Amino acid sequence: MNKKVNLLYFSATDNTSCVVKSIASSISDKVNEYNITLERNRVESLNFTENDLVIIGVPVYAGRVPKFLVEYFNKIKGMNTAAVFVVTYGNRDYEDALLELKDTFEKNGFIGIAGAVFIGEHSYTSLLAENRPNANDLKIAEEFGFKIKTKLASIDDINNINKLKVPGNLPYVIKKKSLPPMAPEANDNCLQCKICYENCPTEAIDLYDCRNTDATKCIKCCRCINQCPVKAKNFNHPEFDNIKNMLINNFSNVSNNPETYL
Repeated sequence: MNKKVNLLYFSATDNTSCVVKSIASSISDKVNEYNITLERNRVESLNFTENDLVIIGVPVYAGRVPKFLVEYFNKIKGMNTAAVFVVTYGNRDYEDALLELKDTFEKNGFIGIAGAVFIGEHSYTSLLAENRPNANDLKIAEEFGFKIKTKLASIDDINNINKLKVPGNLPYVIKKKSLPPMAPEANDNCLQCKICYENCPTEAIDLYDCRNTDATKCIKCCRCINQCPVKAKNFNHPEFDNIKNMLINNFSNVSNNPETYL
């Protein structure tokens, strides 16, 4: 079963993009990319057909698919379209995110043929899963891609394949407490170079003064912190520090492994 391979991903700190590109590299050397990290790329609706394979990758936020992505995903439609679902998480837990991603797309005309979970360095601290995905993770991703290619070759009618099963709970987890609105603050190193403004996934940063970020729009992805060439930005909020310290104390010595489902 020959398919046109498409990548659809949100990747604020490039962990997710590395994984999905490695998976795709073993399936085809011709890949269409839909990088929806920036808000301007999450406006138009997308439509895929039975001739497509879509590899969908997102990071896990508090055990779930980021809410703003779910809202956009409802504008993406398939027509018996084969799909691979991939989530990346910062070494704590992915909880219901993979199942939620699968359910969201299968309601919109996609048919899941594979799913995977990979680990990436946590955006809050390098003490969780530092430098991951590493070479071994990406090798696993490539091997997973080859298995997907093999499975596709064996499918005569995608409507007759066994339903993909992935871990997760219904109803999905609902956190009783979430972080209050906050945003990274800039110090005197800020050059007003606008790199952070140009790379913010939610357009939360002020074009005319990059020191100002709208805390109600900030999703705490830390992309602006990672992209800043002079390390001028950081979170300075006690609630953020509490979460970061909890993660370090409980998960910095844990080494989780990728999981794949076919």
